Amino acid sequence: MNKALKVIFVTSTFSFKKNDSLVPWMRRLVVELRSGGVDIKVLAPAVKGSPSHEVSKIPVYRFRYAPASLEILTQDEGAVTKIHNNPFLALLAVPYIFFGTIAGIRRSIGAHYDVVHVNWPFPLGIIGLIIKWVSGAKLVLTFYGAEFVLVNKFPFGKLILAFIIKRADKVIAISSHTKAMVQQIADVDVSVIPFTSGIQITAPKSINRKQSRTKRILFVGRLIERKGVKYLVDAIPDVRGSMKVEVDIVGGGPLITELKKQTNRKGLNNTVTIHGKVSKDKLKKLYLMSDVFVLPAIIDQWGDTEGLGVVLLEAMSISKPVIASKVGGITDIVKHNKTGYLVPEKNSPALSKALVKILSDQKLANRLAKSGQQFVQEKFDWNVIIKRTLKIYQ
Repeated sequence: MNKALKVIFVTSTFSFKKNDSLVPWMRRLVVELRSGGVDIKVLAPAVKGSPSHEVSKIPVYRFRYAPASLEILTQDEGAVTKIHNNPFLALLAVPYIFFGTIAGIRRSIGAHYDVVHVNWPFPLGIIGLIIKWVSGAKLVLTFYGAEFVLVNKFPFGKLILAFIIKRADKVIAISSHTKAMVQQIADVDVSVIPFTSGIQITAPKSINRKQSRTKRILFVGRLIERKGVKYLVDAIPDVRGSMKVEVDIVGGGPLITELKKQTNRKGLNNTVTIHGKVSKDKLKKLYLMSDVFVLPAIIDQWGDTEGLGVVLLEAMSISKPVIASKVGGITDIVKHNKTGYLVPEKNSPALSKALVKILSDQKLANRLAKSGQQFVQEKFDWNVIIKRTLKIYQ
């Protein structure tokens, strides 16, 4: 009998419990790898002094790197946004890497790991590289895209990242967009292995959409600049001029107050509902009630954008037509007029036209929804993702 592969999974953020909303797709990946026979442990930073714990019987080792009140660097909107908003938080990178490395070494000695799998490899790749040297484990890096914005914030960031990449045994990117960004830093082979939805939504066998009823538009995501939600709000008056609509905006974030003010200024309080964070059950209900899902993502002022767009996969998996901006890794998911509609970023008139077109043409909406669902089932199936990841490990 072959012994189970032993993997230490290094990440900047991870779930605290089985059903929380924090990167559920990453929790699902780890759980599926364990179900596939991998002996897997997680190494992640503490959050406000949080101790080590288990999630779905998987050990999660939390490393402390600052006083509890300051251990917020990689939670919620992530390090990139937080450092943009408060540059002094960049000073935490030194203890973060130092104590993360100490924790990695301590957890690796005698553990005989076969693989150290690092997610968001800048700066966590430093920890992974040292674990590789100490334990002899194979180093696998997975890039999501946000790392490259962070690289530009640190002196010699590109040189450091190139050093790490060239010493990895395998490199993964979640989209073709992210792959191209990796290869701009270092000329290496990169496998594109996406992730997929971390939540499971069971759609009714048949959805009876009445042409005359109020149409529902849904957005789900962090309320930060690169999500482009303000362009969706700007598009709604023109849509409302053509039909009766309701808009559900789900998610928390630093722009929630600004978006509420924008909605009020435009007289949309009876049309647009900004829910903030919601329970998993309510999120599923809003997905099922929607007629179209929108991700109006942009390239923000720091050059950051969507690495993939997992919320699109969630919507498409239950046969919802989607509209998204033509940026980043979104184009790996949304093929224009095939699996959804693509519009230029920061272009509210184009977005409103696309919304009116899909919401007023049920035949088109049904075709896009069916094609999108089939595409997700074929290309973003967890079994395929796990099989390809295991091949990388081996």
